[in-house]
Amino acid sequence: MIHRPRYSVILPVCHGGEFLAEAVRSLTVLCSPGGGFEVIIVGEKEEMKHMAVFDFTGHGWSLVECGGNRSEILNAACAKARGDVWVFSDDDCIFPSDWLVKVEKSILDNQGVSVLGGTDFLASGASGLDVALDIVLNSWMGNGGIRYDKRLKAGAYYPKLWNMTVMADVARSAALGHPDSPQRIFDPSLFVHEDVDLTERMKARGGKVVYAPDACVLHRRDTTFVDFFKRNMEMARVCRQKGIHRFPHLFLAAALVGFPALIALSLVVPAFKILFIIYGIYIAAVAVTAIRGAVLKRRAVLIMLIPGLIVAMHIARVVGYIFASAGNFRTKCSAGRGPECPA
Repeated sequence: MIHRPRYSVILPVCHGGEFLAEAVRSLTVLCSPGGGFEVIIVGEKEEMKHMAVFDFTGHGWSLVECGGNRSEILNAACAKARGDVWVFSDDDCIFPSDWLVKVEKSILDNQGVSVLGGTDFLASGASGLDVALDIVLNSWMGNGGIRYDKRLKAGAYYPKLWNMTVMADVARSAALGHPDSPQRIFDPSLFVHEDVDLTERMKARGGKVVYAPDACVLHRRDTTFVDFFKRNMEMARVCRQKGIHRFPHLFLAAALVGFPALIALSLVVPAFKILFIIYGIYIAAVAVTAIRGAVLKRRAVLIMLIPGLIVAMHIARVVGYIFASAGNFRTKCSAGRGPECPA
């Protein structure tokens, strides 16, 4: 009789396999929680060739070749998953040996949880841009307090796919399409925020979302400035399409679009000049984030990189939200390039 594991760790390959070897090595030394686990690595044939150097005999791991965007390759992995609990991450992550044990503890500590989100820390050997991006993504100016479910936040908390655990039965109940057809756990029309969309559907079924700060992975920031900008435009487009995070996007749009009008009005009505205080606070907050990051990391270059990334992110969000009907703003980790996924 074949043992069915409690956990299915699902690892989509979308960074060309560049970091895959290190991710796999860390997975091979994971401490197993009760019930055991399997690992499903899924990606295009060209990326999966990096797996040839590993011997998975006796590990119970699965390699699934699949093309398309990340939602499509994730659906292919979910179709193969045997566990009652699905744990998603990225191939540019490194996993502490007690990662799954802490996931298990968080599940036991939060009875009835449907979706569990963990944390991430920047992996070693990062470039200046990587460090700046990590600071931005983890700052309030960069995430509005929603990345890690802060007490003061601009919207609802949604776990991110690089460290996201879901109960398989709830995910299946929230799947798209007819029950008798192949289940689409993730929406294949989405190139980003597929994790947010799944969480929304599971919440609509009464699913409970929990933030688990102890379940941590090490994460690389494999991107470029252009991809970062395009990805944020696409995220904003999906947010408008799905009705997610309306307030922060509308606030940013009003602030950016309204700035020229405010300048014109202030010339006619001096009282409007008081509104410039809001922009002054914004500039001060960006500067404080940059200075704090540069001091903590002891890198002077961050004083220039951090403000540039924050402002670029906010502009991208506004552009993507306003021009949501313009189409997809695809990035290298979201565009489909390969053959169809196996049924």
